[in-house]
Amino acid sequence: MRAVVVAALGLVAAVLAGCSSGEPQVELSQVGAATGTPVPTQTVTVTQVETRTVTATTTRVQTATVTVSPTVTVTAPPRPSLTTSTVFNRPAALADYGNLVDDVGVLDRMTLSGNAAALQLDLLAQHLGRLAANGPPPGLDSPSYYGRLYSLGLFARAASDEAQAGSPVAASRYAVIRQETGVLLSLVDGALSTTFALPAPAPRPTSPAATPSATR
Repeated sequence: MRAVVVAALGLVAAVLAGCSSGEPQVELSQVGAATGTPVPTQTVTVTQVETRTVTATTTRVQTATVTVSPTVTVTAPPRPSLTTSTVFNRPAALADYGNLVDDVGVLDRMTLSGNAAALQLDLLAQHLGRLAANGPPPGLDSPSYYGRLYSLGLFARAASDEAQAGSPVAASRYAVIRQETGVLLSLVDGALSTTFALPAPAPRPTSPAATPSATR
């Protein structure tokens, strides 16, 4: 019996030595009888500590406010095809160049607001359109010539709409039309040996409300 107890104690010491290295701990105990005599039954208690590392992932949601600016698209009327194969009709072209001079003379004497000014500007656009349908004068660069006619016609139609609406932009747009029409006629005079020229600018008429009253 003593040998058994010594062996048991040696087993307990071996188990305790193993626990010191971080392994699960083991406790042994004996339950004695009332007479103090050892009982063969033994109780074994095993304690194990488990350590886990938990990684937490956080998703951040951020709300962004986007301001959208409205986009306005302006579509110009179709541009006529530029061609150099059209035969230049000199009599018709001379008549329309003369019409341009007359149109500018009338517009110089008008208040560029209202229905009358809108009609006159539209007539100017028609005369420019007829010239664009004719051939280019000999000696002039066709794309440049047609480009000037197209731009002037586009401006004349826009000024007509602005005059009809009573917009003050019509007057400033007409100033550009007048200047570029003079450049066009000077190019024509150089190519055809003609003498088309715009009249000297007339004083712009003022409305009755803008005329100061006489004082005594």
